[in-house]
Amino acid sequence: MALERLLKGFKDFRTGYYREHHDLFEKLATEGQSPKILIIGCADARVDPGILTQTKPGDIFTVRNVAAMVPPAQFPPDTRHHGTSSAIEFAVRGLGVEHVVVLGHALCGGIGALVDGRDSIYASYDYLSTWTAIAQDVRDLAVSKLKGRSREEITRAVEQAAVLNSVSNLMGFRWIEERVAAGALALHGWWFNMTEGQLYAFNPETAVFEAVHGIKVQPTVVKGTTLSDINPDQFISAVAARKPSF
Repeated sequence: MALERLLKGFKDFRTGYYREHHDLFEKLATEGQSPKILIIGCADARVDPGILTQTKPGDIFTVRNVAAMVPPAQFPPDTRHHGTSSAIEFAVRGLGVEHVVVLGHALCGGIGALVDGRDSIYASYDYLSTWTAIAQDVRDLAVSKLKGRSREEITRAVEQAAVLNSVSNLMGFRWIEERVAAGALALHGWWFNMTEGQLYAFNPETAVFEAVHGIKVQPTVVKGTTLSDINPDQFISAVAARKPSF
């Protein structure tokens, strides 16, 4: 039933959307893609970047993985498989995107598994814990600094801090750091709360993920930004200093 639904959907796409936007697809086929934005999002089926942003084909280059994580840069490059890193490199060096958005979200299963550790129902999985360990340091810090707070608040803090951790890791790629320094690239940390239908963007001036209203946001990293400005440790410390929100 599920597969048939997909095939019916493709049939509807072909006779509807594709036909209505034939000129756009013809242009993309003949001229290639030239998106200005890379979105690194979670593989979660409930959080589709294209649907959330209501974009058209060709508007965004998208990388999706568990918990929207960016691994640390490997330099010099080795011969292991680096799927997320290679996609980021293609978008930045090959397509010349002008913005990179790390898009985390509420109720993230990958972050929940990271927070729960050995108590997670996914603890026996072969690859999950190795991947989410990219944010292990911020998880441990949040659990320590937010001791006594609810699991919900700790998890939310880790969800948001993991976004900042990924933004920091982006700056470890030399070709990203160079473009940011030249003013050719801006990095953004976003978090989506699906229960509210609200997008939050990290404001480095306030060290808070602020609700987005309208069409302007403060980039997390632009020319002149240092890694200390996006330090997830500082963010968690700020969360710990605030009154519990749950």
